[in-house]
Amino acid sequence: MTTPLGQGVTGKAASIVGAGPAGLVTAILLAQRGWQAVQVYDKEPAPSIVSARKRSYQLGLNGRGQKTLTEFGVMERINRYAIPINGRLSFSADGSAPKETRLAPPETGANYVTLALTYARMQDWPILRWIPALSGCMSMTTGGGWRWRVIQRDRLKACLLEEIKECYAHVVTVNHEVSCVGVDLTGDKPALCLQLAGAEVRAPAVDLVVGADGMQSAVRAAMANDPSCSTRTERFADSNERLYKTLLLHARNVPGISADLNWGYYNRTADLGLDALPTKEGRMVSVMLVRPGTAVSTRIQTLRDAREAREFIRDCLPSLLPYVVEEELEIFARSPIRRLPPFQLVHGDLHALLPKGGVVLLGDAVKTVKPYFGQGCNSALEDVSVLARCLARKYDSPRDAVADFTATRAADVRALVSMSRSFDRPGWLGTLRFLLPHVLDFQLSLFFPMLFSPPILVGMQDERNSFCSLERRKRVERVVLICFVVSIGMYGSFST
Repeated sequence: MTTPLGQGVTGKAASIVGAGPAGLVTAILLAQRGWQAVQVYDKEPAPSIVSARKRSYQLGLNGRGQKTLTEFGVMERINRYAIPINGRLSFSADGSAPKETRLAPPETGANYVTLALTYARMQDWPILRWIPALSGCMSMTTGGGWRWRVIQRDRLKACLLEEIKECYAHVVTVNHEVSCVGVDLTGDKPALCLQLAGAEVRAPAVDLVVGADGMQSAVRAAMANDPSCSTRTERFADSNERLYKTLLLHARNVPGISADLNWGYYNRTADLGLDALPTKEGRMVSVMLVRPGTAVSTRIQTLRDAREAREFIRDCLPSLLPYVVEEELEIFARSPIRRLPPFQLVHGDLHALLPKGGVVLLGDAVKTVKPYFGQGCNSALEDVSVLARCLARKYDSPRDAVADFTATRAADVRALVSMSRSFDRPGWLGTLRFLLPHVLDFQLSLFFPMLFSPPILVGMQDERNSFCSLERRKRVERVVLICFVVSIGMYGSFST
């Protein structure tokens, strides 16, 4: 439950680095708890809420993210721009009509989970092409009954900025185009070192510094360099690299086509996959995934203009050619191709203690996972909810609350990265390790629901599960299954 404004301990000040979703929701949290001076710093310019042309990538909000946004009273505003996903539309490389798989009506009260299973997995084994249809029909009843909604990342940020401006402007100040280059941890309270207009300045010391500044976190780097902190970062080697590029598709170009579905396309010959999610305006923000070093990735990187881009779409994604327009093709050709981030994890403390203050890390500053399974933004928002509980338990004492955050959240962070990495092995063996447990869990949970839970990807979307408890339960289920198989084998050998 949200703590109303003024019920927390007043008179405290905080600096938040990063005006992404997690950083902005943290600012709202502190304002609601009665903190009286909250400064947010971000190196990027402020986003626009109404820009229909913005190509910011789409975020899928599952139960974890929606629960946090509802907790702090901002979900109603976000729902004006967030779109529910009602199933999947699969396009074929042979040019045949796309196959539509719709979810059951929402009035049943269930939480229908559309698993956008990665094309990185499908590129290894064609049998995986049937999984989206299976997973699209899979349903789970959860505590909150949440249904996936998607929204552009910059539009989500703009909604949160609008909420702050209308409700908390007297407490929260958001400073854009200001970079954090470090944190001074030598005094009684932490103080940010900022770069503003080319000059480095030291911000006033505050009670709490929140590092929500992503995988290249300057706050985390300052903690790692401080001898009193046990914080260290492990960046895992990426054995399953993917490059991506975005393209805006126009669903309304083709009458009767559904724009409320997750579009999917896979071209095995070209080694190319695409997923697209809708915007409020009926456009589809698509993400193409390719392997580095392949012919198709080289061709994408050497596109020079709209004509070459159209030829590329015609050759590799012909079914999608009716949905592109010349202007978007020009932008697609000239925009850079990017690499999906590798997995990253903070070991040791997620906080730093000073005599009269504290520092804490949230979101991608703590862990970085690939976006295949929708846990990046959602787990970051859940971090904020955990921090809120820690502040409430410790009566807004920054030192005690940040230490409690590490004690509460560190095991979950490790479990999330561990489970996500297990899904991302390369080659056919990695695909087999990904596929078999999920098919097995799906069948076992249908026939023995008291003993076996649904597939782990479904469990990760359920906000009632902590990542740590989910990982432990799956390990126990594997042991139970092995014991069951061994018992059957022994019974069979004795009976003969």
